[in-house]
Amino acid sequence: MLFSEHYRIIRSADDDWFDPILPVDTKLFVDPFLVFQDGTGLWSKAHDRIVAHFNEAFLLLANAGCDPRSVQFRAAVRVLQFPEPGETCLGYTARGTGGAGTGKGFASFMAAAMCDAIGRGVIELRHFEQLDILEEGIGPDRISDVATTILKPELAAYTQEIARSRGIPLVFHKLRAGRFDASRPGFVNATVELPTNPASGGPVLLVPKRFLRDLPAINGQDWWDAARSTELRDEMNADVLRRVDKKTIVRLARRHPEHVEAWVRAREQERVEPYDLDRDPKGVYQWHAAGRRYVRDHPVRLVNATTHAEFVAVVDRIIERFKHFVEQNGGWRLLWDGEEEKPEEAIQLLFLAIAKSYCEANNIVVDREVELGRGPVDFKFSSGYVCRALLEVKKLENGKFWNGLRAQLPTYLKSGTTDAPVGHAAAQGSSGPSPPRSSMIMVMNASGS
Repeated sequence: MLFSEHYRIIRSADDDWFDPILPVDTKLFVDPFLVFQDGTGLWSKAHDRIVAHFNEAFLLLANAGCDPRSVQFRAAVRVLQFPEPGETCLGYTARGTGGAGTGKGFASFMAAAMCDAIGRGVIELRHFEQLDILEEGIGPDRISDVATTILKPELAAYTQEIARSRGIPLVFHKLRAGRFDASRPGFVNATVELPTNPASGGPVLLVPKRFLRDLPAINGQDWWDAARSTELRDEMNADVLRRVDKKTIVRLARRHPEHVEAWVRAREQERVEPYDLDRDPKGVYQWHAAGRRYVRDHPVRLVNATTHAEFVAVVDRIIERFKHFVEQNGGWRLLWDGEEEKPEEAIQLLFLAIAKSYCEANNIVVDREVELGRGPVDFKFSSGYVCRALLEVKKLENGKFWNGLRAQLPTYLKSGTTDAPVGHAAAQGSSGPSPPRSSMIMVMNASGS
């Protein structure tokens, strides 16, 4: 359910806030660079606060001589702890709205990364996102967690302003890491009036749409692409160019920090656009509303499965409904961005919207990306302890398709107490006489205990 649905809000063109999907995280991120570009009203000092926060940590580490035993080093680690801000419903989490965040272990890693930068003569960062170029373990989710945590006071004020203007009830919530306490130093909880997320019982923080991207504007891959057209290309042999990974990017960036700095300054002169939620090129957002509309308009009464055979038939029926949605009701449009296919995850999310809506009405639980000992399986269906089913969703062009069918699923069978595969369904996009083809296959196995 969307935030606007739960609170019965009819959005207008003036609403500049992201309308979160309350039960799950949307894989978009708060990009500090977009905050840097804004600099108006409530956000006029926001980017300066982010930079100042990291420069304080730089100063503490430099004064400590980067000695982990020193008081100042331990203070820097506290400054660099950013709990995962599940209140925004953004990030990588497949189930729910809670994630790993940046706790003490990651704060120590970040402190070590900053000490490495200090050792190479870096004493401050104009954009802390540069750490994504200089370190392997820092990515868009971490960058977003950091920016969101530092800006929680502004986000809370922004949310309150919207809620009061729309008559949304506010409740006092404990906001984890809601403010920074300079006397500790570190983030502490705060009691703040905010709307309630019915899925978690916790608070909701609304975020301006214009601050969201699928990748930060300053990121390792974009820097690498820029470096390929400079004199640094001489250091990249053909094999490396074909198989670039984060380790390779970091190694080159550390050898040329001056090039990274020059690229960042050039990036500041460019206008970076936020993620287009209407076009949804990665398929991370529109799936929810589209799937719910289809299920609402195409209700299906499923049998209350009590046997293995009945349960298999129910799951097969859900797959058939998804196939019908994609092929006959325009669902294929959500799997294409113009002439480009959207990622495989777009198919998985769209299937989740259909499956979850039908399952909720029929006492069936469907979970996405369930860990079964040897990695995640895409979907797990269950009805009490009687029936269970596993489902893998892969595009036919996926190089791991046959591995998923012949190796991955059999491994999951042992972990998930299910029987041998019993069925499969394929769906193709269709738009009339000359349909674009977005082939996929769903391989299902099920069992009854």
